Amino acid sequence: MHMYPFPIPANIATDLKQVEEIVAERMQARPVVVQAAGAYLHERGARHARAALVLLAAHLGRYDLRRVVHAATAAELIHAATVVHDALVDEAARRRDQALAGKRWSGDVALMVGDYLLALAAAEMALAPDGRIIGLYSRAVMTFCEGKLTPVAAAAPFDQAVAQYEYAAECHTAALFAAAGRVGVICGGGEDALAETLGRFGTELGMALHIAGDIRDYDTDDRRAGRSLRAGRITLPLIYAVEAGGGAELAAIVDHQPQDAPRIAAAVEQVRRQGVPPARAAARERSRRAIELLAAVPPGATRDALVALAGWAVQA
Repeated sequence: MHMYPFPIPANIATDLKQVEEIVAERMQARPVVVQAAGAYLHERGARHARAALVLLAAHLGRYDLRRVVHAATAAELIHAATVVHDALVDEAARRRDQALAGKRWSGDVALMVGDYLLALAAAEMALAPDGRIIGLYSRAVMTFCEGKLTPVAAAAPFDQAVAQYEYAAECHTAALFAAAGRVGVICGGGEDALAETLGRFGTELGMALHIAGDIRDYDTDDRRAGRSLRAGRITLPLIYAVEAGGGAELAAIVDHQPQDAPRIAAAVEQVRRQGVPPARAAARERSRRAIELLAAVPPGATRDALVALAGWAVQA
């Protein structure tokens, strides 16, 4: 029984442990960085899912762990860096039940730790077998930065808000998954067409995971529900709830972030009722699209594992 929250074959879980060991080895002599990056290193949920996708995609070709392990490690280090850098620009005090690094340390520390993790990722990329890998990961990092600079501006009009949300989600989450899928195929010596397919699969997988995370923010019964609403962040469940008729009141909470607990609780319940069901349908549609793309992948255990990963995304 492996320790990962997503479904994965035993052989991939074994190789994923090597990725973890490399991350630990790189940081072992740097206790200050380990302490500062603790928010990521103890993160649950989708942690290691990007590396798992790299390994799975490589299995579609001539798999050699020595050729792919550094590329998989780079994906995890980049993700770690983006989590830490999130703290500098995301006003939410918590993200998916984990305290943000920048709320515990100064922005300067968060910036330096994030940059350090990116430098470690660059070193891993340099050990990867194909020069294209650096370009793919670099573009994913640039895309992440672009997305953080262009958050959703307003929850209405509906079509515009959804388009802005999808762009931000693709930048924030899906771009790195897309790169991971392509990188894995490249490490396995696969053809360009297969790399493109796994890249598109990664995009849909990442979008499903991103939407599922925003749903989970509301779809809980404890007092932490609606953290994004309290922080003024506009997510897909909120957009759907505004479209369903809660516009003025919900917009006022987003704009002014009041501390009136009963008012916020009522708004959270409204989003839960009106916004979560259509957002969940949107996440399932992304998962379905991801699975549909795998029709172009040769049948076998690897494709089955990718299908399972896409199914897990809407439950993560």
